[in-house]
Amino acid sequence: MQAARSTAVERLRAARVRSGLSQSEVAARIGTTQSAIARLESGASDPRLSTLERFADVVGVKLGVRSEHSRMSSLEFTAAQIRRSLAEHDSAEAFRQVVQFVDDIRRADAAAVRRAVRIEPESTGDKRWDAMLAGIAEYVSRGVGLPVPGWASAPGRFLRRSWFVIEDIIERPSPGLAVLAFASSPPELAARGVLIDRTSLESV
Repeated sequence: MQAARSTAVERLRAARVRSGLSQSEVAARIGTTQSAIARLESGASDPRLSTLERFADVVGVKLGVRSEHSRMSSLEFTAAQIRRSLAEHDSAEAFRQVVQFVDDIRRADAAAVRRAVRIEPESTGDKRWDAMLAGIAEYVSRGVGLPVPGWASAPGRFLRRSWFVIEDIIERPSPGLAVLAFASSPPELAARGVLIDRTSLESV
C-alpha cells in the first residue's frame, strides 16, 4: 500500500506542475497548508486517502489506489496495524490508524461499513485499544443506520476504568484535555470507558 501511495503522490506532483498550480494554490483549494503539501510531495508525510483524492480533484487526475485501499479498510486490518504500533511503543501511530479507518469509511455506504466491521478483529494485545475498536465499530455502524456488530458488545470490550486516550498519546497527564474528552467523547466510545475528544476522530 505504501508503494501505491508513493506512486500516487508522484503522479499528483507531476499533474500539479503540468497544470501550473503552486503548492499554495493546491493547499488553498483542499483546505490545508503549503507546508503540508510540500511534506506530502516530498514523501515526508503519510497522507490520508481523502487528502490524496482532494488533491487529485484539484489537478484533474484519477487515482488507482482506492480499490486496494478499500480491501484494507477493515477493523481487522486496523487492529493489526495498531498491534504493530503498540509493539513499537508508538501510541500516537496506533491512534492515527484508528483515525485513518474512520476517515476512510466516512463516505462509504452501509454495505461497505458492514463489511468493514462485521468480523471481530483479533486482540491488539491491549484491552483499552480492543475496547476502542468496539466503540469505533458501533460509531461507524450507527452513522449509517446499521445495528451494532454482536462482537462489539461482548463484556471484554468494555473497560472497568475510564481511559483518557490523549494522555497515552502525549505521554503525560493533561487535565484540561481530559476534561474536554470527558465532555465530548462519542457515546459509543464513552460507554466502553474510552474517552477521546470527538474532533480527534475527524480528518484534517
